[in-house]
Amino acid sequence: MEKLVMETVTRAAVAAGLTPERVMTESAKDNLTLPRPRVEVQLQPATYKRTGRKLGVTRTKTQHITKRELYEVSQQVLLNVLAEDEKWLSTFGFDFVRALPKGLNDERGNWVGIRVQKATPGKPPVKRVGDAEIVVFTRLNTLFLLTFTGRVTEEITHDLVTKININPHWEN
Repeated sequence: MEKLVMETVTRAAVAAGLTPERVMTESAKDNLTLPRPRVEVQLQPATYKRTGRKLGVTRTKTQHITKRELYEVSQQVLLNVLAEDEKWLSTFGFDFVRALPKGLNDERGNWVGIRVQKATPGKPPVKRVGDAEIVVFTRLNTLFLLTFTGRVTEEITHDLVTKININPHWEN
């Protein structure tokens, strides 16, 4: 799921105007040496829910295949979009959410739904000396909460009887 998340986020960030090198996993703290704007991706623990429902049945000339969902998997992802310009950040946030697909298929062919749950803007409090505002580094960010909902499936294959030989001669 991690590979799928990183590919999807990178694709949407590039479509919103960011270079692929600027999409990375989360750093330990806000590292000033890393260039801004950038997107830091943090995967939260996945939640599994046992379902056991039947998804579909396929029948060929030789086999009967039943596909079952064993678990529904919900993977929450935190995206921290760090920027220096407030206008760029708001434009990027809108374009990024618009570029995210509704869902896609994973490498096993299972549908993974994608939803944006929240977007929390972060701006540090203004430092003032009297009436004057002191701005040393502009640290703007927006924290997005995405949910990727997929499934763990299995295929049960039964071979069908394809040839029957009837012997008309009875031996007594």
